[in-house]
Amino acid sequence: MTPPVVLISDDEPLIVSALAREAKRSGLTCISDTTSERVLDLARQHRPAVIILDINQHQDGRDLLAKLKQDPATRDCKVIILSGVEDQFTRHVCFELGADDYEVKPFDPTFMTRVARLATTVARTRA
Repeated sequence: MTPPVVLISDDEPLIVSALAREAKRSGLTCISDTTSERVLDLARQHRPAVIILDINQHQDGRDLLAKLKQDPATRDCKVIILSGVEDQFTRHVCFELGADDYEVKPFDPTFMTRVARLATTVARTRA
């Protein structure tokens, strides 16, 4: 079985780099975007098992989440929202829009382990 794909989108290159490194260590194939402008196209093209999406980027993460969940080509991708702020209202809105998880920065050291498990589960269901 080919490694599951994870798409990471965050406007902070250091976060993208750190998450990509951890994703590869966890056996995942990683695609990344630091502008948020290509997220929808990359998701359509690669159909990642999991998308890690920073909420505060050039394009609002909530808008991207809504588009991802409305698009037939990407609606089955699991989306984990990253946020620099713990905000119950934003968390609620993201779950209403279809987010599968919500992680506050700085993220827990076990974060990528959870992502890898989720990605593997999704990949198995798609196979």
